[in-house]
Amino acid sequence: MNRDEISAGLAEKVSEFQVMSAPLGQAIQELEYAQSLLRARCEHDIAQTVPALGALAEILEISSLDLLMSNNRLKFLEDAMGKRGLSAEEVGTQMKSLIDSPESREELKALGLGEQISR
Repeated sequence: MNRDEISAGLAEKVSEFQVMSAPLGQAIQELEYAQSLLRARCEHDIAQTVPALGALAEILEISSLDLLMSNNRLKFLEDAMGKRGLSAEEVGTQMKSLIDSPESREELKALGLGEQISR
């Protein structure tokens, strides 16, 4: 085999790969879009079901879905508060200004999100 034959064979394989993988790339994009829509719908549903959790997510600029799926929710919250430069007391104050009901505090406690935030 000479250099031209090798080059042509490789170019053919690259072209074949590109043609065969194009539909896969399109499918991946469609799945990523569908996943983003599903995530947005779940975030909305979570905020409707537990408004206090929606408010907490808004204050900390986090995903309530990511929080709920976290292995250690308190650590997740502590990290989020640290990134925003907020103390638990400040978060609690902001929570009260958005949602001030006994149910909201109980909902957060039931989710294991700690006394300090749900005061």
